[in-house]
Amino acid sequence: MRVICTQENLKKGLGIVSNIAGKNVSLPILNNILIRAKEGRLVLISTNLDTGIKAVVRGKIEADGEITVAAKLFNEYVSLLDNKKLELETKENDLIIKDDKQETVIRGQAAEEYPIVPDVEGGEGVIIGSAELKAALSSVVFSASYDDTRPELSGVLFVFGDKNVRFVATDSYRLAEKGISVKSSQFKDGGTKIIPLRALQEVVRILEESGDVKLFFSDNQVVFKMDSVTIISRLIEGNYPDYKQIIPESYKTKAEIERNEFIKVVKAASLFSKAGINDILININKKIEVSSANVNLGESRSSMEAQVSGDKNSIVFNYKYLLDGLQNITTRKINLEVTSSDTPAVMRPVGDDDYLYLIMPIRQ
Repeated sequence: MRVICTQENLKKGLGIVSNIAGKNVSLPILNNILIRAKEGRLVLISTNLDTGIKAVVRGKIEADGEITVAAKLFNEYVSLLDNKKLELETKENDLIIKDDKQETVIRGQAAEEYPIVPDVEGGEGVIIGSAELKAALSSVVFSASYDDTRPELSGVLFVFGDKNVRFVATDSYRLAEKGISVKSSQFKDGGTKIIPLRALQEVVRILEESGDVKLFFSDNQVVFKMDSVTIISRLIEGNYPDYKQIIPESYKTKAEIERNEFIKVVKAASLFSKAGINDILININKKIEVSSANVNLGESRSSMEAQVSGDKNSIVFNYKYLLDGLQNITTRKINLEVTSSDTPAVMRPVGDDDYLYLIMPIRQ
């Protein structure tokens, strides 16, 4: 293999693919990335067996070939080089990196030992604006479970309509749902898929703020295809819980609250919450009152203005879950809808009917 490319292009490609190549004791080659020069393209590939990422790097291919090298070492070394043309060449199982000032050899392993990351084409799919998809996924992925005990909750549910898609994530303590329009869809209304959280975290990290993403499915895999990047992941099999049944159809109390001020008040109260419980009390009357108490630290009580309608009410939240929702809403104001102290409450952005965040209360 012999390739000429710029440090800038190579660095960008390595930044995309190297993140999922970690310390894998049982299969050390997964700590590597595959470098492949073939058919006029330089492609960088990484996989953790559940998710695979391919990034095409612009460059001149003078001789085909492939090799795998340690992802962390290669990425960190290239990041230290000047932004100029680099020459990559293989000699047996060594990767040689040259420019006009340096020549470095990185020991590698044969590409034949690297797991195959398939080229998946076809299948039902949708086209979504990259920026819209990035924002939508960011607003729900934090609510998915990191515990694999219930695999379906360690993913995000995609619900496809004729012209839209809804994303749902829950860990059984809170739930986030967001809907966006799609540019085109081959799905029948009501089709669903569950995509792993860790794959979607990579998707969010890599997505650009412009352009489109083609999202399609084949057998038990999902593919996110962009201009120069392809992300492939397995799907989670199983049935997602009927989440709609826990979303309240009505409420007794509604408060329209200034979001940034509410965040400050909640953070102040959180300093005096009980360790391991993280409880804060929200009282809603004509104003919003947020309080907490800890026998070892003291207590805090703050109030703020709000537009309140309905009955007076109170509810106890885990402040961490409350802040997660508040910090992932972008509007200036939010609506907090409460029924009782022992039923779920719902937050919605004022002016955005396509997002909701549900929190289970801490029962007293």
